[in-house]
Amino acid sequence: SSGINAEYGVFVVEKDTEPHIKESLIKLSTRMSVALAYEERNNSYISENLDMIGRYYREADIPTKEHINPHEIDEMEISIVEHCPFTEMIDEVDSLPANLSEVFDSIKHNLSAKVLINKTINFSFFIQLHEAQNSAIRTSVAPFESFVILEDHDLIKKNLNHDSCPGLIKLLDLPRPYFRSLRDISFSIDVDYDEVCRAVLALVRWRKALIVYPVVSTNEYMVSHAVPICKYPEHDEIFREEFPGFNFYDELSKFSVRKSLSEILDCFKDKETIESYKMIVVWLLRRKLLVQLFAHVYIKPAHDSSSETKLSCQSLLSTADLSDTQGDKTESQTPESPSKKCSYPSLTRGSYINDQTRTKHFRQYLSPHQFRRLKDIQDADSVMLTNFAKVLPHAHAGRTFEEILWRTNLQQHDLHDIIYRTFSEFLITVRHPTSIY
Repeated sequence: SSGINAEYGVFVVEKDTEPHIKESLIKLSTRMSVALAYEERNNSYISENLDMIGRYYREADIPTKEHINPHEIDEMEISIVEHCPFTEMIDEVDSLPANLSEVFDSIKHNLSAKVLINKTINFSFFIQLHEAQNSAIRTSVAPFESFVILEDHDLIKKNLNHDSCPGLIKLLDLPRPYFRSLRDISFSIDVDYDEVCRAVLALVRWRKALIVYPVVSTNEYMVSHAVPICKYPEHDEIFREEFPGFNFYDELSKFSVRKSLSEILDCFKDKETIESYKMIVVWLLRRKLLVQLFAHVYIKPAHDSSSETKLSCQSLLSTADLSDTQGDKTESQTPESPSKKCSYPSLTRGSYINDQTRTKHFRQYLSPHQFRRLKDIQDADSVMLTNFAKVLPHAHAGRTFEEILWRTNLQQHDLHDIIYRTFSEFLITVRHPTSIY
């Protein structure tokens, strides 16, 4: 027996470190102790490392404090740490000190660790975020969305377990995913869409990725207020290294007002510069220096103050979810039963609106005045009214144009006609950032 009865892990943290981080580090120390105790019982791993450290310490001929002037101790200790052969020896040995150092550095910078202890035990650990932080993390994604990786792909793969999901590995190997939607990515890498969603959400939960809309020329961007101006010099230094020939402040100032990407790309002649600028936009998105503006669809406020329109926001929001004619098409939900869906057969316009079920549906979202106006619209046939009925719950919830397309299965030109032509007196679009990040 080695005589070692216990192993302790010590982490030095700042005074204001959050309690959940400290609790996670205690759990990490416990797991490390279990792993090291296992290796000590099997092959005296710790004992051999301690003997080695003691031997190197003696060979390094480090002076003791008895031979040092008390006024020079601090300077001597700094010198020993920086230049002592003992420190250099330890750094070069693939042993316990190297393993512990690797775990500490990885936890400090990535809140996760993956290390091979004694070349035999795979050890991995991830510090969970606080509940308040977890609540701000996306729990679902849509097929029309995409993502950007925040760190080096190879570094992320290095910290993954050996039995990680193959879909996640394929996702990390995919070049420039931010130019394609998740649905297209699923087809291109031959991985089930639900598995792609789980992999993306895992990267977001680990703070290795951000969910964004695919970078296309029609996107509109604006400078974000999430990053304080005092941080700009740090970004400027990195920007100049990655994009020589471009000025960080000049490029960011182009988005001081709402501007579509096509307005900027049209100023360039050659294809290479256009591709470079798209990468600049991705770079700015990755650092949350830009936000994308989306067209959110809303129902116009009613001009009358009828009591029929004074429904609580909570009841209307719940009604919006229940009245969705297509159901919420997320990967975690099963299709609704036919009895829960609203069916709208092709009827004449008058009989369609006057039907009791449909009247109730329209009156939930429209004021009496708007409902009367609906009957007077000459261009609205039963098919268009059916589509309008599908859009109303989502317009009440203020969803984006893209999300409404996805949830209702409407064609883009049909939704455009509903919002901007036939039913424009009932609907309005407002462009502002969304909670996509």
